[in-house]
Amino acid sequence: MAAIVLAVLGVVGVAVRLDAPGDGTIVPLGWSSLRPDGVVVEVPDPDGTVLRTGDRVVAVDGQVLAEKLGAVDRPDPGATLPYVVGDRTEQVTVARSEVGPLVHQAWGDLVFVLALAALAVALYVRRPDEPSTGPLLVLSAGLLGSTAVVVAGLPVLSLATGGPQFWLFHLNAVGAYSVAWGALLAFTLTLTRDHPWASRRTVGLAYAAPLAVMLLLTAYVGLTGDDPLRSLAWIHTGETAVAAATLIITTVSWVMTYRHTNAVMRGRLRWLGVGGAVTAVVGLLGWHLPQLLTGHAALPWGALGLSGLPFVAGVGVALRRHRLFDIERLANRSLVYASTVAVLVTGYALAVGLLASLLRLSGPVAAALAAAGAAFALAPLRSAAQRAVDRMMYGDRHDPAGALDRLGARLQAVLLPADVLPALVETVARSLRVPYTAIDLADGAGGFALGAEHGRPPDAEPVHTEPVHYQGQTVGRLRVSARGRDDPLDPVDLRLLGSLAQQAGPAVQAVRLHDDLVRSRAEVVASREDERRRLRRDLHDGLGPTLAAIGLKAGLAARGVPDDSAAHAALREIATEATASLGDVRRLVEALRPPALDELGLVGAVRSRAATLAGEVAIAVSGDDAPGPLPAAVETAAYRIAVEAMTNVVRHSAATSCLVEITLRPEFVEVTVTDDGQGIDPARAAGVGLRAMRERAAEVGGEVSIGSGVDGVGTRVHARLPIAAMTPPDGRTG
Repeated sequence: MAAIVLAVLGVVGVAVRLDAPGDGTIVPLGWSSLRPDGVVVEVPDPDGTVLRTGDRVVAVDGQVLAEKLGAVDRPDPGATLPYVVGDRTEQVTVARSEVGPLVHQAWGDLVFVLALAALAVALYVRRPDEPSTGPLLVLSAGLLGSTAVVVAGLPVLSLATGGPQFWLFHLNAVGAYSVAWGALLAFTLTLTRDHPWASRRTVGLAYAAPLAVMLLLTAYVGLTGDDPLRSLAWIHTGETAVAAATLIITTVSWVMTYRHTNAVMRGRLRWLGVGGAVTAVVGLLGWHLPQLLTGHAALPWGALGLSGLPFVAGVGVALRRHRLFDIERLANRSLVYASTVAVLVTGYALAVGLLASLLRLSGPVAAALAAAGAAFALAPLRSAAQRAVDRMMYGDRHDPAGALDRLGARLQAVLLPADVLPALVETVARSLRVPYTAIDLADGAGGFALGAEHGRPPDAEPVHTEPVHYQGQTVGRLRVSARGRDDPLDPVDLRLLGSLAQQAGPAVQAVRLHDDLVRSRAEVVASREDERRRLRRDLHDGLGPTLAAIGLKAGLAARGVPDDSAAHAALREIATEATASLGDVRRLVEALRPPALDELGLVGAVRSRAATLAGEVAIAVSGDDAPGPLPAAVETAAYRIAVEAMTNVVRHSAATSCLVEITLRPEFVEVTVTDDGQGIDPARAAGVGLRAMRERAAEVGGEVSIGSGVDGVGTRVHARLPIAAMTPPDGRTG
């Protein structure tokens, strides 16, 4: 609907312009034409009026334009009005404008906007589910309507008479044009599905921002300006500034998206980049650069809009068939030469201006010196542009030494062994600008296990595998995806990948040794706890009852002998020693493993201990018992951590309530203890209890985090203990 409104608005504006009487002039919109002393005009058809291009119209029919606009009554076709032109007065005959001279003056612009509109309609019809086709349709409609109205032009007579022609012209040239630039921003945000700035709110803001800026500027100028011609100049200059800012933001957005998106979206963006770069180069070489050097464009200015057709083609291929061709080399070269030419032209213009103004050299001499400087700067400038473009598109593949240095620095900065592999794959992905990187660790049996990955695994793009060696032994492998189907890894990429894999060998081996150490420690702890469980059962169910029976039988035997006999004393002594030994066995059993775990289970044992600790602190325990036996080490560690945390709450927190949550999963056990107390003082060193909890978790390969509770109130202790690492290979848990 927005596109239809913009297109209809443009058609109405052109129709009203061609139907209204004109004076054969067109007002260029800018500071050079809208002056305080009159309006400098252009004349497309010199045979249709007595005025000429460059004339300065001061007044129309007695009304000075710098004082007031829209004060002259609209004349009929064929009428004659007096025009004050500079120091003279001309009688200008009013007639309807001829279409031919207007189209001849800017036919290339019309071809460009018509081609873009046709493409936008076709894409919207063929791919209505594509998010970017809607903004593209609005963009093309806004450009089509505003360009058609600007090509039709605004005669001086319209400034003097005002009316529908004047307002429709500015409604298109300012309003519709601003909406078109907002649609360009929205098109950039929706072109890829993973744009870092994209959201519904951001897209809506992009649509509205240019128009809002122009509305504010128009309101400000209308309220503060006293010269209507200068006010119009301010409005149209502001429109140019908004367009320039939009192009800069669009370029920055394109670069950021290209660096962070996936291979498919990068292929789409490359086509847009190629189209834009070719458009820029053609415009510079065909029109702007010759105009700057010789004063005359190499091609007619009316055809300037044709330079935008490569961009239209790039948009079409990007949204419809961006995977058909390999354009990597074309995109690279186009960006290099476009940036080189742009910098050279800018430097040349600045050099000519500085030499002419500061040293007061003549124009030809200044131009010759500036051209010589540009010739000397061409080679190093092109090399710098090539390096910058290569870095943007390919990462560090042309700078392997820098890539290795960055990888080494990144690995040295890693503090924890668990962060080594993620840092490694992230650095490789950034160095090669690939969407997916993974590293697998050798398991010693000829297989590999995933160690870390960066990005999302590709569905169809090829993946290259590079072995990682350490002292002649394969310790892992790097898996790196191509940048896309049409962008495979080059030999230069593979050489850099080999260097990175060689550099990563010691780090991967260190991680493997650390994992082996953690695994061995967990196995030792698991074996120890399982053995303690077995010993406790043997002592509790075997030796304990035996000692109790011995003491009981000795007591019974002592009753059957005289009290003063030696046998009676010996039997009493045996009964006493048996009872004492039974107490020692009970203390040993309790030291080996909390008895409540075997009697009540983990949740029941914690709930029983909470009941003994509860007093001024209300302790609630929630959780379900495990459907089967837990590994002894995990069960004991979870119990000890929960009890230690509850004890700290009762002794040190000044809390009124405490909640213990025990979550049992097939893969892990989680223990969470929260309270509403005063929390932990960050400046206070960790005590024995906190260190003990961390050590117990580390023994079984788990971890403990201690921090503030909900909304910063109280303390939260959270332990996560893996079960798989503590389960013996035969599946028994003790």
